[in-house]
Amino acid sequence: MATQRRLAWLAVVGVVAVLPLGGCVALFAAGAGGGAVAYVENGGVANFYAYYPTSVKRVSAASKAAFGEMGTHYNGEIRKSPSEYLIEGTTTDGQTAKVTLTSMATDVTKVNIRIGTFGDKPLSLQFQKLLSQRLGMTASPQAPTGVVLPQASSQPAAPQQPQQQTIPLQ
Repeated sequence: MATQRRLAWLAVVGVVAVLPLGGCVALFAAGAGGGAVAYVENGGVANFYAYYPTSVKRVSAASKAAFGEMGTHYNGEIRKSPSEYLIEGTTTDGQTAKVTLTSMATDVTKVNIRIGTFGDKPLSLQFQKLLSQRLGMTASPQAPTGVVLPQASSQPAAPQQPQQQTIPLQ
């Protein structure tokens, strides 16, 4: 939290510092500062996820129905691998909604959603609530015991900050 405040403060200072500059430079800096504040306030790029004890095929159909209930236009579905699907839509205000479904086991599906550039938490929560209602089951923030999570690639990755948050299920 202190880091977020510090970054937000730095963004505000940066915007104020460029106010004396004229034209496009000031406009560009103000846009960058506003983007930094939005990024910090949202906790970075947020992909919200939950686990459902059912098949990826069933979750896919329920996700499309949840999109319809939210007023999100369904754009299509891509099968990225035998165990991973990407469903994409557009919200009424033009934000892109991406739902990634990963089959963790025969009857366990991880649902990962990001709406907009940084992740819209209220809309993501609404999606998960509608999805739970459609499936007739509650989601879990952790994979069920005994489920083997996919292994990371063997190539070393650059250190990153956590880019996913678990949706607080209520």
